[in-house]
Amino acid sequence: MTPCAWSAWRPLRLVEPVPVGTLREQLDGGQSFRWSVDEDGAWTGVFGCTLAGLRGTDRGLEWRGLVGVDGTEAALLRYLDADGTQAKLTDALPWRSDGVLLAAIAAHPGLRILRQDPQEALIGFLCSSNKRILQIRQMVARLAESLGDPLGGGHHALPSWSQLAAASEAQLKACALGYRAAFLRGTARRLLARPRWAEEFAALSTAELLAELQSLPGVGPKVAACVALFGFGRLESFPVDTWVVQALAGAYGFHGWAPARLEEFGRAHFGPAAGLAQQYLFAAARADVLPMPFRAEASSPKPVRRPKSRARPRR
Repeated sequence: MTPCAWSAWRPLRLVEPVPVGTLREQLDGGQSFRWSVDEDGAWTGVFGCTLAGLRGTDRGLEWRGLVGVDGTEAALLRYLDADGTQAKLTDALPWRSDGVLLAAIAAHPGLRILRQDPQEALIGFLCSSNKRILQIRQMVARLAESLGDPLGGGHHALPSWSQLAAASEAQLKACALGYRAAFLRGTARRLLARPRWAEEFAALSTAELLAELQSLPGVGPKVAACVALFGFGRLESFPVDTWVVQALAGAYGFHGWAPARLEEFGRAHFGPAAGLAQQYLFAAARADVLPMPFRAEASSPKPVRRPKSRARPRR
């Protein structure tokens, strides 16, 4: 692998900082699957066609990009919601009356929804079915290495729909996709015929967007909700996966509730920024720091830790 010619580290100015303790969850917490960390705590990632480095310091986040490549800082600022819009939405969530949400926000302050490209989110979450985050990362990395355009230093962009549609069975099989290969190829062929698909989808209401996404091969309610939230910025979307089921059952007492009913609760209870609340709950469930069953009269019940199972729930 040819070494990257990196620029020097420089400050990344965000209105709402991402604390060092939150950075890992931000970049490797099931939203995006293209970041890796080195032994010094510096992260390297690809989003869209941007290759960048990030690290947390006592002074805040720092970034670096490839020497001679313009636009990296601007891309990172957009990716990380530099203007602090989501911080205002977080403050409007019902954490003042909901001790579970308060504990989740306190566990990962500054967490935000990454502003991802819709195609990147769709590819990532088509790979997510019944897989853990590490396995999703490995599949996505193999797809990029096998089919994507090079960006430098051995890093690649994710493949385009045309590259996926033209991939052979052997190429996709080598990416350990299993049955997901048919979903990716089918979706690629469907959207290749709609060059403006992302713009068309973005113009839809959220309900229409979810329905349109679910018309694609392999896209069920959870994947559609994830793509709507992480790829189209629909912060009212409330994906319900294994971690969120665990969080709502264990902390709120909603044992046995179907995912559709939990999703309905999330949208109604958390409001227009339900997706932000979902990500806080998701992160807190993974960290095992959620309180005991929520009581309306207790604004901040003490967190309790439960014994961890060896089997990690999946995204």
